[in-house]
Amino acid sequence: MHELLPVPRDYQISAAMNELLLALSRGPVADPPWQEFLRLLGQALGADFVTLILRAPKAGDAGVVINSVVLSSAIFDSYNESYFAMDPFVNLPAGEVYTMDEFMAPDEYYASDYYQQYVKGTGVRHLMGADLGDDLGNSARLRFARVEEKDNFSSAERALCQQLLPHIQQTIRLQARIARVESERSLFANAVDRMAVAAIILDQSARIRHSNRAAERLLGEGRWMQSENGQLRLADRADNQAFRACLEEVMQAHLRGEPAFIRALRLSGPQTPGAGVLLRPLPLVAAPDGSRNPSVAIFISDPSQPREAPQAVLMTLFGFTRAEANLALLLANGATLDEACEQLNISRNTGKSHLSAVFSKTGVTRQTRLVQLILRSVAHMGD
Repeated sequence: MHELLPVPRDYQISAAMNELLLALSRGPVADPPWQEFLRLLGQALGADFVTLILRAPKAGDAGVVINSVVLSSAIFDSYNESYFAMDPFVNLPAGEVYTMDEFMAPDEYYASDYYQQYVKGTGVRHLMGADLGDDLGNSARLRFARVEEKDNFSSAERALCQQLLPHIQQTIRLQARIARVESERSLFANAVDRMAVAAIILDQSARIRHSNRAAERLLGEGRWMQSENGQLRLADRADNQAFRACLEEVMQAHLRGEPAFIRALRLSGPQTPGAGVLLRPLPLVAAPDGSRNPSVAIFISDPSQPREAPQAVLMTLFGFTRAEANLALLLANGATLDEACEQLNISRNTGKSHLSAVFSKTGVTRQTRLVQLILRSVAHMGD
């Protein structure tokens, strides 16, 4: 074993600071987020209450406000719904720590409607805060409060808060970046869902790491495939053998760093035509948990799964009436005119009249072209 040498004085971290920094690193992913860190930060700075405002409230938006201690839901809600507009302790110079009396005249603050109507009843007297806006568009506020029986925040406490600000700001930036990536991923996943394409992500152990709603439906039905002990297995034995062979090839391409490599197969299964499956490797990820990293993407197109589109979007895109939109969507999903009329409970003559109007408004003259036009439009992304 290596002998542990003394840590240089300039790099020594106390047990309390170590606990605080660990809580900060866990802040965005803790359950509930940030509260453990805010509680420890309050202890470090002698604050009775600490508030982190990730998105400031505004009219019609309660924002994202996290408190180390919630006095009551009524007090919490009243700030987010109305008193935020009266708060004078806002728009501080970014990245600097201020006590309330450094930012504005104390007499003016204590005479304000905000203090008299909202703050005074909570027993809070002393405030300290910092705004964490940056040139990337991220904005957050930290606010610290002490009750009336205690002294104001000291210069040493303000200095400690100032030292911690860059670390807090960097963690908030990482949280914002993760949130943006998750938002984009969710948007694209929903788009794939709307196209009735099932998507499944496997890791290097061939275990399912993620599946979209369309895939969950397929797995739940069990017609083509199912999850068995966390791994994807196809219902038909021959299909499963062919799938495993393709998966092994694609997994090896992933390890070689060949994201353009693809394999495809058509399932036999219980229905004809069977579902189409495409496998492709994902780029290698520079992360320590290699065995759990996403490795293979699998896309399944089930021909029996209907394509959905909101009536309102079809009506806007093509100028359809509601009845015409209903008919066009049924035809796009493979129904004949007679089948569509039966489902809509209309006569064939009425259906032909609607179809004639649909042809006129889209500029096509054949049902096959109408199907292509609707399926290739953005209508499916609107729900």
